[in-house]
Amino acid sequence: MLYFKTNVSVPLSYYKSGQFVCDKNWHHKSFILENDYEIIIGIKGTIYIKQNEDKYEVNPGDVLFLLPGMLHSGYAPSDEGSSFYWLHFLCTANEIILTKSEIYQEIISILNTESLHEDILLPTFLSLIDTGKVFIYIKQILHIANSLYYTHLSTDYLVSELAIELTQQFINSFSLSVTKENSVNKRFFQILEWIRVNVTKDISVQMVAKKSNFSADHLTRLFKKHIGMSTLQYINSIKINKAKELLLNSEKSIKEISYTLCFKDDKYFMKLFKKYEGITPTQYRDAYPKTYINTDSSDPLIPLPSYLSHKK
Repeated sequence: MLYFKTNVSVPLSYYKSGQFVCDKNWHHKSFILENDYEIIIGIKGTIYIKQNEDKYEVNPGDVLFLLPGMLHSGYAPSDEGSSFYWLHFLCTANEIILTKSEIYQEIISILNTESLHEDILLPTFLSLIDTGKVFIYIKQILHIANSLYYTHLSTDYLVSELAIELTQQFINSFSLSVTKENSVNKRFFQILEWIRVNVTKDISVQMVAKKSNFSADHLTRLFKKHIGMSTLQYINSIKINKAKELLLNSEKSIKEISYTLCFKDDKYFMKLFKKYEGITPTQYRDAYPKTYINTDSSDPLIPLPSYLSHKK
């Protein structure tokens, strides 16, 4: 795996983006990026893409980062209805490709210093810890890109924020992998993973405590120590994140989403959602409607806008 670094004190330059839904037996076309970079974010099903000889399976919540100068192609068909977001950008500062040992040193430096950092660090492949924030950023970008804003800076700054969020999740994933080496922490993070996998079940604090062989009180102390919230708050936050994903990427009604996530009723779900997000589920779903779906071609050949031509 390769790792990418660039400075974003001047924002990245948005180029183009879209949402793609696959037809039956769809393969990604073969292509080579010239100077732009592409981010692919899985929504539904599995997308099979090679970067040179490295094969990747992009599932929901996975992020694939494609670099210029490499051959990209599909190597297996995707099921009909599989979908993903795609976004291209150009850099405004020098780009550096790092090795695994180099990225390790970069992250250790970030974790051990409190100074302001202005770089983004992206791996070629990342499984998201929190899809909610990333999906919101990409929906904002798609909406604004199709809204004829008076300045391209609106999308430039949002793309930079998306890249920063991906960097933060990458760093968090790294931190978790290091923390898991401790046996007690490993047990705790197994609990987090169990909650995530069982998000659509009727999970209670007592159920998690029984599963982990902790008392409910001790479990809550662990959650507050490691996560900064109670066990119940964490369960609710995971369910709300999943609800946000379903609101943005499915046609399920509010009642259906409430039922899918085992809330006691849709009124309680709406009340809890507003408590966590500050808006209702309907307001959340309707916030960024101009996100047109590209079903005829993925990643169309759109010419560089004139204000980006100097970055070729």
